[in-house]
Parts: sequence; C-alpha cells; structure tokens
Amino acid sequence: MSHPEQEADITTPLRTLPRRGRCLKKMALVISLCMAAGTAVIVQHSKAYGIMARIHHGQVICNASAGTGPMEADFDQRPAMMRLSVSSTPDGQVTVGTDGRTLADVLNAAYRANTLLMIDLCGASPANVVQLVRKAHMRDRVILMASDRQGLEAALHADSKVMVAFAVHSAREAHIIHRLAGPHPYAVYLPPTAEPSLFMQAHHDAEAIISENPLASRKDGKDPLAEKPVDIVITPLTTAATPFQRSNS
Repeated sequence: MSHPEQEADITTPLRTLPRRGRCLKKMALVISLCMAAGTAVIVQHSKAYGIMARIHHGQVICNASAGTGPMEADFDQRPAMMRLSVSSTPDGQVTVGTDGRTLADVLNAAYRANTLLMIDLCGASPANVVQLVRKAHMRDRVILMASDRQGLEAALHADSKVMVAFAVHSAREAHIIHRLAGPHPYAVYLPPTAEPSLFMQAHHDAEAIISENPLASRKDGKDPLAEKPVDIVITPLTTAATPFQRSNS
C-alpha cells in the first residue's frame, strides 16, 4: 500500500495541469485583444488624418508651393495641406517641383507630419503617382488635380479611393464631372467669384469644394467666399498656370 504523502505527490501535478491550461488560454485571449485594439488604434489614427475627417472638423487651408517642391522644414510647420506639382523624368522617376526631390520622399515626409497633399498632375502619369501614394499609405490624404479631360479620366481609373479634383466653370461642366466620377470620390475646384448656385450644386454632388484665397479676390471689401460652402482654401495663389485656365479638351 502506498504512502499518503506519495499519493499527494502523484496527484498534485494532475490537478495543476487544467489550471495551467486555463492560464495559457487567458493569456492568449489577452494578447489577441491587445493586438485587435492596437490594429483598431492604427486604423482610427489613419482615418483621423484623412481628407474627409479634416473637412468634417472645419475648413482646410492649403499652402501652395509656388512651383517648387516642399522641403522637410515645410512639413515641420505642420501645414494642414500642401499643394505641389509633379513631373516625370526620362528614367521614370516622379519628381516634385523644380528642386529634384522625388515624390516618394515628399509623400513619406507628409505622412510623418500628418499633412494632406494636393498633387497637380502636370506631366506625370496618374498610375505612377498612385503607385507611390499607395506605398506611402496616403490614399485617403491625397487629392489628384487633373488639368484636362484625359488626365481626369486617367486619374479616376488609377485608383478607386484616391480623391480626384477638377476645375469647373459652369453647371454643365459640374454635371459632366459628376457623371464621369460616378461613385469615385471627387472634389470640384471653383473660382471664388463663381455663382452661389454653382457652389450649391457642387456642394450637393461632390465630396469637397476647393477655392482660392478670398483675400486675393476681394472687391470693395467684400469676401466672395462669404457664406459659400468651401471645404479647402488654397493660399497664396500660385504664379504658375492656374487650373481656371480653360483647356482645349
């Protein structure tokens, strides 16, 4: 007959095994919950700095780069949005302005600084630009500005989520852009002197309305953007070709 103490020594490990199993399950559950919470925080962080989230919290001021690419110091000042022009080099690189910086570098800097970008597609393929935008995780923080009908259609087909903008001069043009965009998110670029009815039509159809600094267009002390539903204001006005110059397309 075995000794009672020996029986206790034999049965004790058997009793502790289920407890250990329960502890491991609890630890696994806690780790899973933490990972899920971390993922949710990352997603919320990304959405919080998206274009629509910024517009929801108020008017966005866009600083125009006056034809040159923004430097790192520009992003250190935490601008809400930066407007810049891009072009393609013979070797396929997409560069910004005239300082030779690559769009990839600018996108990464803007992402770190939580800055939105408005990109004028002057001489770069929308598909190449969107590829860089995706890589930088900036799809919801970028607006692609097309200068003609062909560029607009190419931008719309490049990515279904990246917002596209186009200059509109009349109710007919606003209707055409709305039909072309379909479910694609888009913004309308209106001159500050456009008729209030055109602003209201664009406000009804588009995700955002973009216009220029009202200080540069005031006459007789009147603000042309007063009481108009403008979401993004560009300041200062660029000296380069303005999107309000009509194209031949």
